[in-house]
Amino acid sequence: MIDLGNSILNSIFGGIILAAATSAHIYLQGKITGISGAIFKCIKNVDLNYHASLLLGMVFTSAFVACFSEPFKESKWLKRTFLELPKNYSEDLSMFGFIVAGFLVGVGARMANGCTSGHGLCGLPRLSKRSIVAIALFMVVGLVSATFRYYSMLFWPSKPFRAFNPSIINYLVLLASVGGVGYFLYESYKTNKTDKLRDTGIAFGIGAAFSYGLIESGMVERHVVAGFLTLGKVWNIRLAFVFATAVCINYFAFNYIFKNIKKPVFKDKYDIPPNTAVDNKLIVGAILFGIGWGFSGICPGTAVASFYIYFPQSFLALAAMCGGMFVEDMYDAQITEFINKNAFLTNINNTLVTNVDKVLKKTN
Repeated sequence: MIDLGNSILNSIFGGIILAAATSAHIYLQGKITGISGAIFKCIKNVDLNYHASLLLGMVFTSAFVACFSEPFKESKWLKRTFLELPKNYSEDLSMFGFIVAGFLVGVGARMANGCTSGHGLCGLPRLSKRSIVAIALFMVVGLVSATFRYYSMLFWPSKPFRAFNPSIINYLVLLASVGGVGYFLYESYKTNKTDKLRDTGIAFGIGAAFSYGLIESGMVERHVVAGFLTLGKVWNIRLAFVFATAVCINYFAFNYIFKNIKKPVFKDKYDIPPNTAVDNKLIVGAILFGIGWGFSGICPGTAVASFYIYFPQSFLALAAMCGGMFVEDMYDAQITEFINKNAFLTNINNTLVTNVDKVLKKTN
């Protein structure tokens, strides 16, 4: 890891890496870097080579850092560790709390069709109306739920079960990530399609860079995110610098790419989500995501990067997240019909859209 002597500088540096990874993904493949979407597509076995390789790239980087950079050792200048100590990670949230939070994040991400990466790092720079509404709700609801949980001690463990991280796990996960991407590269090679082999490699590289940005910025540390969302004496401003840096860089990079480059380097067209409607389902999904995110400080990206580091809590959070996505998909038609016909939610939706339209008009 690179120690810049100041946590804020490391947050900005991490934001730059996140922006570079997401902008490169648009430029090379024309794809939005949505981690919750990649997880869901792996669950549904949709273009598995590509999306699994993206996630394996994320795991590879975090495992490499865990194995070879002493991330749990306090740095000389920052006076902190690059990865949160396992005992600290699990100290103020019960096992049940991790499961509930993960499930809510999974359900919410599916209903909102995105998370902090897809809507935040990639949606806000495009001035997507859906992403603006989603991120606003993520933040507001996250602030309320995190602050409420902290002061009410909701889901605090009566007897904390400390997470643990035997070094052997890090090495096994590192080997598994290399073996996994090797398998998908081989599967791509067997198709005799050079572009499929290339795309698998690019996906792995984008995931690896994205994960490094998360670690460098401190976003894999659960309490950095939870601290930002908790108002009061524990407030931590670092997330604001990460987010602002990445979104600002991507705003200019995305605009340049879309205006001056007709198509991605390796694809025929940009693969931008076609759905632009701000519906009731987006609102409810964003609210559920915000509650889960506020309770835990965990989003899909950090869950993938750290699922094995803080065992069993981080593993349970990711498993519950995948479960939430699976359950939402099972009942998606019924959920959509029920929520989008709700008059109360429709009124809230209309108010939000009107205000967002006013902001976008002033921006343009």
